[in-house]
Amino acid sequence: MASAKHQGTSERSKSTMKGKMTVSHAKFQYYRHNYCLVFMTGMLGCRWHRYQQSTRDNRKRDIFWFSLFTLAFLYVTFYFYFWLIAENDYNYLEWYMFKTLKTWVPWYKILMPLTCATFGYFLLVMVLYLCHIGHGHQIYIHPVHLVLIILSLAACAAVTIIIDDLWHMEFHVIYLSLQMMGPFLHIGAVSLMTCMMWLISHSWYKLSRKLYQLLWLLVIVVAMVGLYVCPLYIQCPCVSSSHSMPLKPGLFAHRGAEGIAPENTNISFQKAVENGAFGLESDVRISYDGVPFINHDDTFQRTTNVDDIFPDRAGDDVSTFNISDIEKLDAGSWFLETDPFSTASDVSDADRDKYKKQKVFLLEDLLQLAAKHDVVVMFDVRNPVESNPFRNRTMELVIQTLLNSTFNLTKLYWIIKPTDSTDPVVAPPRAPKIYGGAPSVDMLEKENITKINARFDYLNEDLIWEYKRQNISTNVYVIDSSWFFSYYWCLGATSITTRRIDQLSQLENPNWTLASSSYLIMWVSVDVLSAVIIMVIFVVQRIRLFGTSFSPESISLTSARHARTYRSRTMKEKLLREGITDPTDDTDSQGSGVINHPAAYSMSSLPPSSFSTPSGAFPTGHSNVRVGPITQPDHKYEME
Repeated sequence: MASAKHQGTSERSKSTMKGKMTVSHAKFQYYRHNYCLVFMTGMLGCRWHRYQQSTRDNRKRDIFWFSLFTLAFLYVTFYFYFWLIAENDYNYLEWYMFKTLKTWVPWYKILMPLTCATFGYFLLVMVLYLCHIGHGHQIYIHPVHLVLIILSLAACAAVTIIIDDLWHMEFHVIYLSLQMMGPFLHIGAVSLMTCMMWLISHSWYKLSRKLYQLLWLLVIVVAMVGLYVCPLYIQCPCVSSSHSMPLKPGLFAHRGAEGIAPENTNISFQKAVENGAFGLESDVRISYDGVPFINHDDTFQRTTNVDDIFPDRAGDDVSTFNISDIEKLDAGSWFLETDPFSTASDVSDADRDKYKKQKVFLLEDLLQLAAKHDVVVMFDVRNPVESNPFRNRTMELVIQTLLNSTFNLTKLYWIIKPTDSTDPVVAPPRAPKIYGGAPSVDMLEKENITKINARFDYLNEDLIWEYKRQNISTNVYVIDSSWFFSYYWCLGATSITTRRIDQLSQLENPNWTLASSSYLIMWVSVDVLSAVIIMVIFVVQRIRLFGTSFSPESISLTSARHARTYRSRTMKEKLLREGITDPTDDTDSQGSGVINHPAAYSMSSLPPSSFSTPSGAFPTGHSNVRVGPITQPDHKYEME
């Protein structure tokens, strides 16, 4: 019995020993896919597999590309803002391109969607970058993204050069918009940077050297202090200590209600009067037979069907046509066909029929309409070509038309343009003179002129206030956006020339106004709250990373341990890959930076199978041990 018992114990011992030495077999472990991480790493670096979701440290090239992308992102963001603001003046761009290409193309409708798509792409990539940083993943970016980033950066630089050369006044509009929107942009920037401090502080604590920490802390402090004090340089006229709001500026309808009707036509001026126009603005031309008529362009190609009626003369100057030929042209249908202000879809059926019947408007017709509705008239007189027989009598013909009309000449703003000539200014009797430009107050007093008509980029805040103190009326052109109109309203401009009288006439108050004391309270409150939140964020991140006990030694130990872990991890990967040809061995390839947790594929996940171990594989005394076969990884996975 004892022998049997001893034999049973021996059997169990062998069984136990055998159990210890035999590799256990189990079913494959079920891996739950994290589709958010797959999307994150796949969209940025084209790493669609689990083993490619690397938590290795970022390489210098990764940091360089991220820095370049950040620069490009800010550049694209600026141009996204630029084209939003340029809605006020895109007609200048389209007009310039029309004169260059001799064909009308809605460039703004092309450039704005393209800019929005580019900004959306960059915003998505930035979100992916921030998600990588937040999850501690390597910020590897695929070369396709790099190509798009470089092309976008080059395109932005080229656009900057072109705009500065051909349309530099728009940069002045951007400056004015920053002044107008400054208080809100300041709050948005401070709020955004405060939220970003969660990621920034986490990365800052992980810096391995104190010198790097000090340098980046200095950068962070300087950036935030700059944001906190930037309202000192914001001069928004809608933030005022005065309780009295200036009167709403009068509205000059630029070529009539140009935004909703075909310009320089009867219905365009009628629509302007219906929308409460203070005055009507346009341009006067002289026909070949000496009749003043209303038209802006040098040719009829853009605003009439001259290509169909006079195909051989379509590109000729308008002053080479007799008035009988001009009256044959359709001056309204083009508006419905080209839809220059994206308003044609709102035109009623009755108005559509009227638009198709519009003719080129004569000066005497304009004066008659203005006299009927008692509105001001202001126009530029453009000289005809030299071949026109009335070239030297242009002013005489215009003034004679004025005198023959029933129009009250005190309602005429006669534009005086700067000239080197010493000849006396020719003007209709009783008509007030308005200076075309923004001269000094002394010059205006010398010429006895009390009104000026200037483009917005010729004026500044101080000059308008100086005119106002000297009782000089200021008309600013051309203003279409409500924020821009509100800016000059708060400055105290007397009148505004606009294409969109249908919109601006509906404004009863500026877009926003704020008392200086209220703005000061809001400004200081936002800055103080932001500073407190940032300090709390840094404390919380320190506790999360190092616990409640904190000392400089713990940082050094942690940094050293992190460095050793990285070196050890790299050596283990090299040993594991020894003798195996794999694209991930090349750290420059797309597959570089594999995951550093090989325990995810444990021996317990190998399929059940058996084979005989070669002799000498195990120590003496264990030759009867049976283990599973050596299983090579599937070729679609990379060895970790």
